[in-house]
Amino acid sequence: MVVKFQDEHLGMLAENKAVGKSKFPVETIKKFKRRIALIKAAKSTQDLRALGSLHFEKLVEKRYEGLYSIKIDYSYRLIFQIDKEDNLEIMIIEEIANHYAKK
Repeated sequence: MVVKFQDEHLGMLAENKAVGKSKFPVETIKKFKRRIALIKAAKSTQDLRALGSLHFEKLVEKRYEGLYSIKIDYSYRLIFQIDKEDNLEIMIIEEIANHYAKK
C-alpha cells in the first residue's frame, strides 16, 4: 500500500529523520515504524483487517468521523484515513493517539 502523512512530524519519524525529543515513548516509536513497514508491505486494507492483533476498526467518535485505527501498542493507536485512486488504496496517517488519555 501507499502511505502518506498528514502530520509532517510523523512522516519524518517514520523515515528516521525526526529531530529532537519525541513526545512518544521509545518503544512506541519502534512499534510505530514496524506498523508503517507492515502497512507498506500490505496489498490492501483487507490484508491488515485479517491480522486480528492490529484491531483494525472504523472509528465512531464524532471527531474521528471517516477515520480508522490500528493498534500500535497497549496505549497508542495509529489514526488514518483511506483514500482510493484507481484500484490503489492510499493510507493517509493522521496521528498517533493515546487510547487511554483523559479527554
